[in-house]
Amino acid sequence: MITGMHFLQPTTNALKRWRGRLAMLFASLLLVSCGGSIRVIHGQSPGPNAVSTTSLASRIDQIVNTPDLGSCFIGIKIRSLADGTVLYEQNANKLFHPASNMKLLTTATALHALPVDFQFRTQLFSDASISNGVLRGDLYVRGAGDPLLRSSDLDSVAEQLRMAGIRSVSGDLIGDVSSMDTVFWGAGWMWDDEPYAEQAFHTPLTVNANSVTVLVSPGETVGRPARVVIDPPTPSFQIVNTAVTSIDTLLPLLDVTRVSRENMIVVSGRVAPGVAERKFMLSIWRPELYFLSLLREKLTERGIEVKGETQLGTYGGNRSLAEVSHPLDSVVIQINKQSDNLAAELLLKTIGSVKAGIPGSAGTGLAAVKEYLTGIGLDTSQMILKDGSGVSWYNGLTPDQLLTILTNEYREKATFPRFFASLPIAGVDGTLKSRMIGTRAEGNVHAKTGTLTGVSSLSGYVTTADGVMLAFSIMCNHYPGQIAALRSAQNQIMELLASEKVTKP
Repeated sequence: MITGMHFLQPTTNALKRWRGRLAMLFASLLLVSCGGSIRVIHGQSPGPNAVSTTSLASRIDQIVNTPDLGSCFIGIKIRSLADGTVLYEQNANKLFHPASNMKLLTTATALHALPVDFQFRTQLFSDASISNGVLRGDLYVRGAGDPLLRSSDLDSVAEQLRMAGIRSVSGDLIGDVSSMDTVFWGAGWMWDDEPYAEQAFHTPLTVNANSVTVLVSPGETVGRPARVVIDPPTPSFQIVNTAVTSIDTLLPLLDVTRVSRENMIVVSGRVAPGVAERKFMLSIWRPELYFLSLLREKLTERGIEVKGETQLGTYGGNRSLAEVSHPLDSVVIQINKQSDNLAAELLLKTIGSVKAGIPGSAGTGLAAVKEYLTGIGLDTSQMILKDGSGVSWYNGLTPDQLLTILTNEYREKATFPRFFASLPIAGVDGTLKSRMIGTRAEGNVHAKTGTLTGVSSLSGYVTTADGVMLAFSIMCNHYPGQIAALRSAQNQIMELLASEKVTKP
């Protein structure tokens, strides 16, 4: 038996010390169990909503700090546009490959640098007289880098000439591409991406996104060549087809490509009998010449014969015979919703031509982008800008820089409705059409996607459950797995934010 033990009553000060230590221990255990970390917002002490903010940070941490994403470099910043509170940030000041988030810079600059009523005009000119249905001289077509121009637009200008009474052209059909420089490929683009439509060549005379569709289907019976069709049909391409209808798995899979810097399409491999027609998109080499060839075909279809040659040249006059145009806002929508690389590069050069004179170039366009960014308080020496679309592997941006652009654009009441309307909507359209369906983020998130090998970005706006609009940027680089895993993490963060209440009590 133990005797003589006395229990001392703790003093008031001792109780306070023990209570404080227990509170600190409890808080530490809580943070460890959540896998989170304390984030001081704007360098201030936690306010009335500190518990909510810490909880939100913990849940985002649980989404992104997983073993599956352990090798991936992730940067995030989320801000309330109601009061500027930063709700979450991780690696927000580190440079990332932005992929197509670069298009946010290009389109935001365009909305500020170009007139509201700006039009991309493709015009047909001639100084020659028209006599007895004959245009007695050369016919010029001047390109302005209209990325929306399609075959149907060439039908339109051909019809305009026919309505003007022209039945033949005694001279040449001449394409004027002087509005832009002759650099047709982006800096830092991958050479082995050349055949594919996503990296189409840049030229002021653009039609059908400077690409063609190749349709491949099985032949009539096993052993017969595969059936290959080009849409739209054109004699401008040579087709080498060695693909065969077969179930022999020793034969290579179907492959469709274009020979580098030639308009020769090579189709090889096997096509199983009875399978559905497959579609491939390939870029066009020297698309300005393809444009002129297609225009000449349209003129012929309208009964207008061009007796001379087809060539490139410069027109110095101003007598317009026909015109087709598309507005700036339509181009901005095409760029952001569909993540159109060619349209972004043509817009960048157009900005350059308007701001610095022709020929427009990526260099003069990027100078205008930097001027805009400097004007909203960004230090452009702390970013790397090499193209307008984000295809370049040289580009480098931080989540914080993208958030500054999104926040500033939100405050620009004159341009924000146009900018906001151009962004894909989750579960509704564009590159977000199939994402976040059936969640509170559907129809709510308006954001630009971005994808390269091992890269996935998502930056834009989401509205919380209590009606507060947030700006966010999520950038993920160097991921060796399937991009779907990165998109899933982004979707989960969006669903969380759309369900959150962030208003201070």
